[in-house]
Amino acid sequence: MPGRPARTVLRGPRRSNAPGLPDTNTQVGQIGWLDARHRSHVHVENDVKQAKDLGLNNWPSRFWAINLAWTQIVALAANLLACYRQLALPDGELRDATPKLLRYRLWQLPARLTRGQRKRWLHLRADWPWTTDVINTWQAIKAIPAPT
Repeated sequence: MPGRPARTVLRGPRRSNAPGLPDTNTQVGQIGWLDARHRSHVHVENDVKQAKDLGLNNWPSRFWAINLAWTQIVALAANLLACYRQLALPDGELRDATPKLLRYRLWQLPARLTRGQRKRWLHLRADWPWTTDVINTWQAIKAIPAPT
């Protein structure tokens, strides 16, 4: 476009999300140290992304006290999700899944909750593809010994 400066385009394989920074495989020196520090910081970015998926993206009020309580609830939800992943989910796809995928596959399930014989019964659909995953996670939770 006329009147606009041309953009610089960097081409080639990239491993980082930092625009304009060169990627390096250097193991020593300042550039290698900066690259290692950036790569070790990726888990923090993933935790922030997960917190935004759990509700930190939008604060519900214009009042600070309400937003503070909301932030603490989101932090509690993130901790519960981390414990749930470690205790109930098997290694693999579901343990590394996003909260949105876990919500779709495990928590918002097509089922009926009924009462009878002085018990509550959960009737799962047989044709639902993730029925076995729900049953396996429930059995893993029930297998946890009670604290004494």
